Amino acid sequence: MNVYLRLTVFLVLFFIKGGEGLSSNLDDLKKEFGAWLLKRSPEYSTLIGVYKYNDRVEDFSYDRFQNEYNKYVSLLSNLKKIDYDRLTPEEKTDFDILNDILSTVINGYDWRDYSALNPVNFLESPHVLLPYYVQITPFDTVGDYENYLNRLEAYPNEMDQLIIRFNKSIEKGHTYNNVSVSRVPGAIEGLLKGANNTNFILYKPFLDKLTNLKTVNDSRKVILRDRAETAVQIIIQKFRDLKSYLENVYFQHVRSGYGVSSWDNGGEFYKECLRWHLSLDLSPEEVHHKGLQEVERISSEMKKVLMKLNHQGSVKEFFDGLKNNSAYYFQTADEIIQWYKNALTNEINPKLSTLFKDIPDLPVDVKANPAGGISGQYVPGPADGSRPGEFLVNVNHPNKSLSITFMALLIHETNPGHHLQISVASNAKIPSYRKYKDAHFYNIPFEVPFYTAYIEGWALYAESLGEELNLYKTDYDLMGRYRTEIFRAARLVVDTGLHYFNWTRDQAMQYMLNHTSADEIMLAREIDRYITLPGQACAYKIGELKIKELRIKAQDELGTKFDIKDFHSTILKDGALPLSILEKNVIQWIAETKNKTTETKEQCISGSSALLTNLKLFLIICFALTVKSWI
Repeated sequence: MNVYLRLTVFLVLFFIKGGEGLSSNLDDLKKEFGAWLLKRSPEYSTLIGVYKYNDRVEDFSYDRFQNEYNKYVSLLSNLKKIDYDRLTPEEKTDFDILNDILSTVINGYDWRDYSALNPVNFLESPHVLLPYYVQITPFDTVGDYENYLNRLEAYPNEMDQLIIRFNKSIEKGHTYNNVSVSRVPGAIEGLLKGANNTNFILYKPFLDKLTNLKTVNDSRKVILRDRAETAVQIIIQKFRDLKSYLENVYFQHVRSGYGVSSWDNGGEFYKECLRWHLSLDLSPEEVHHKGLQEVERISSEMKKVLMKLNHQGSVKEFFDGLKNNSAYYFQTADEIIQWYKNALTNEINPKLSTLFKDIPDLPVDVKANPAGGISGQYVPGPADGSRPGEFLVNVNHPNKSLSITFMALLIHETNPGHHLQISVASNAKIPSYRKYKDAHFYNIPFEVPFYTAYIEGWALYAESLGEELNLYKTDYDLMGRYRTEIFRAARLVVDTGLHYFNWTRDQAMQYMLNHTSADEIMLAREIDRYITLPGQACAYKIGELKIKELRIKAQDELGTKFDIKDFHSTILKDGALPLSILEKNVIQWIAETKNKTTETKEQCISGSSALLTNLKLFLIICFALTVKSWI
């Protein structure tokens, strides 16, 4: 082989094979991390249709912190060995996000002895999603039952681990305030009320479902039921033990202050919680100020609507006037569910194509939340659509749920909010760990980030799209939308107030009463939520503001070249990610859109597509031929 030909071959192998090696290394790391996360969260794996770990429960041991830290450090070390400059733009996004995930959780390790030592609160507890986990677990074969039984038999150890963590929090002086846990014993009591071994929710699959399973003989069914009854009996006792522990031990050591600033170094801990949720380096002072600005702006918008309605009183008086008007309430849970289903099918979905393209055909359903809980929440289904995503609604008090707020909530949780957002991600060619996010809020900031500001910011931005889609049909509907929006803005003020500026619970209540139309019963639960989950409530507004800021930037720079569908695709295509990386991606999209050539040039280039496809090889050969002339 002559010299220039050898050189050509060498350069081709260097550029092409070398690039494949980099991609392979990055792909291997992504696969390793994604598989490890699924194994780490077996119940969540079941939720998203990955049944490999259906026989396991999550590890809540204190040793887990060190073990996980070592894993994150190892992964990040291997990631740093990859030459970033030689990656494609798509690979760079993958690299950036994985780097941020690993760096964030590693930085959070220093705070493992703070909130993470309190694994049960009135929002997060083993009992909260228990009915739902039973509902989504497959029971089609005897193997499914064996896996489920192994999981049941592992639960008692898991609950012992929860108490060990609580004891650590007492030892470190990092316990919750009473408002975060005072409701838990009552919730456990409600779960256990009238329960015996065979009528407890966890035993339910061993009744009719097992009876109707033809592939299991009767003698085997007896064995399975006996084993289940024993396991359930132990679990019921463990719940009683947890309730007793909270009442007789933990409650004697709860912190007196409401915010985490009452802990040692609590102000710095709160800053880390904010960074975790916001994925932006904003100070508590900046977040507080943004909240004050947004409350003022939205109040002004609401007053404009009231003028159109010829209402002479305050915003609070307007909503107070609706409380006794039956026209704005439903009387039954079924009526509420049916309203949501009709609005989604007949009003929202037909209009999505005006703002979005390539809309995934994944189903979503509306159901009553068996656990009650917050007003509404979205639970994703598997990516293959075999089970629909579900909008779970609290319909326990239908005659107290103001219907003019329903549309904003429906948009937020389904389309074009969380369901569309997660559906696009589930169809995207991105790693599994970016399609679905599982995290415990109490673990923050030593927890894999799921980018709250992106996820909730999109859903709040989606609420604003309801105006562009004319989904708020009357001024009353618009007031319902603003009612939910100002609530999110006020949370910026209250959350920072509680955890950084040493506000009392009464101060937080009074601010919300002064600037929102929520009643005291609702506010009590909401403020207790902010006390329990520092920083989380700030993510909604901060994320929405960033997306709106990026949209304005794109519109200003692109002018007539701006396409709202392309903009939304750019926002959604990579799944959940840090707002800093989202901004980088939007700026890149703006630059690419600006630099698009004329249609004539595009046609000319398309006629030479084969040349473009092999451009790298072509240039290398040209270079090699030049080298030949030197030789």
